Amino acid sequence: MLKLKPIVNQILAEELTVQTYGQLKSIIDGIKTKQKVVQVWDTAKGAMVSAAVDELIGKIPGGPTAKSAFDFFRAASKKPDTVKTKTWLDKLDIDDDVLKIVDDTIENSFLEDFAKQIEKEPDDKKLPDDFNMNIELQTYIADKHNKRTVMYK
Repeated sequence: MLKLKPIVNQILAEELTVQTYGQLKSIIDGIKTKQKVVQVWDTAKGAMVSAAVDELIGKIPGGPTAKSAFDFFRAASKKPDTVKTKTWLDKLDIDDDVLKIVDDTIENSFLEDFAKQIEKEPDDKKLPDDFNMNIELQTYIADKHNKRTVMYK
C-alpha cells in the first residue's frame, strides 16, 4: 500500500517553496479559480504537486474557500499561531494577540491594501526572507493614523 501523506509532505518541502511574488499570486489565483497551480513549478509530478498544493492550502483555515486575494490573506493572517505550513506562507500570519487589539475595520483595510500591493509586484521578484506581516500591519496603522500604531516585538 502506497502512503501518500509522506510523499506529499516531501514534495511540498522540495517543490512548493514559495520564493517569488509570481508563485504567491499563482497560489491565490489557483484558490480563487479552484484550478491547480502545478504549471508554476514546471514539474512532471503533476498529480502529486496538486495534492501538495491542496495539503498546503488545507492547513490554512478558510484557505480552500477563499474567493479573492483579500479572502486568502484574511484566512492566512488569522490562522492559529500553532498551525504551520513550513513555507513562506507562515509569514502571512498575524500574531493572535495583535489581532485581539486591532479593530476589524482597520485589519480589513490593511488586508485589502496588502492584496493590491502583492498584485503590483513583478512575478519574478523574490519574496523577502525577513518579511513579517505583523510589522507590515504596524507600519500600515502608523501611516494611516498619524504615526500611532500597535507595537510588535
